[in-house]
Amino acid sequence: MSSIKYIGRTTDFKGKTLWEIVGNLKNFGVGRVVVRSMFERYPEPSFMRIVKVEALPNEETRKVKITVEKTFRGRKFPKLVEINSVSYKADYRLLHKHEEQGYCRTLEQEEKIIPREIDMPPLLRDFIAKETGKSNPKLEIRIKPGHNNVYRLAKEGESPNVELSMGIGKPASPSLYANCDI
Repeated sequence: MSSIKYIGRTTDFKGKTLWEIVGNLKNFGVGRVVVRSMFERYPEPSFMRIVKVEALPNEETRKVKITVEKTFRGRKFPKLVEINSVSYKADYRLLHKHEEQGYCRTLEQEEKIIPREIDMPPLLRDFIAKETGKSNPKLEIRIKPGHNNVYRLAKEGESPNVELSMGIGKPASPSLYANCDI
């Protein structure tokens, strides 16, 4: 009885590469919709409508340069996006034409505004309070800039619409924390 032993890194990818998808389509799939399986974990739809396809010179890597209208988590990007560095990943699937209508809906989302500061974790708060003498020090929030952000920091004097809190969450055994001051 032989057993199979897998060697190497595993991936979470499922699907085909963009090279395989557009190579089998009429007009290289211009106008068709492609979905990246990694983005299907979000409740909002994420998809790309192909606008232009170009082959890259090194055929061994099987990469293509594809210009797309990208929609990420229900928000359509204002500019066209070029995909070439991740086109080799076997993580794409082509939507059938009859699926496109229902799947490709963009949402008018309420802008999520988060507070500029948040309470510190309890132990760090106590340590900083002893060091600085401030009774309730706050932790300043910074958001890494990017075109996929769905949040933004509240401006001066603006009230946030997302509540963030620092705490331990719901403990597995609440009796252990019954006499704690957290």
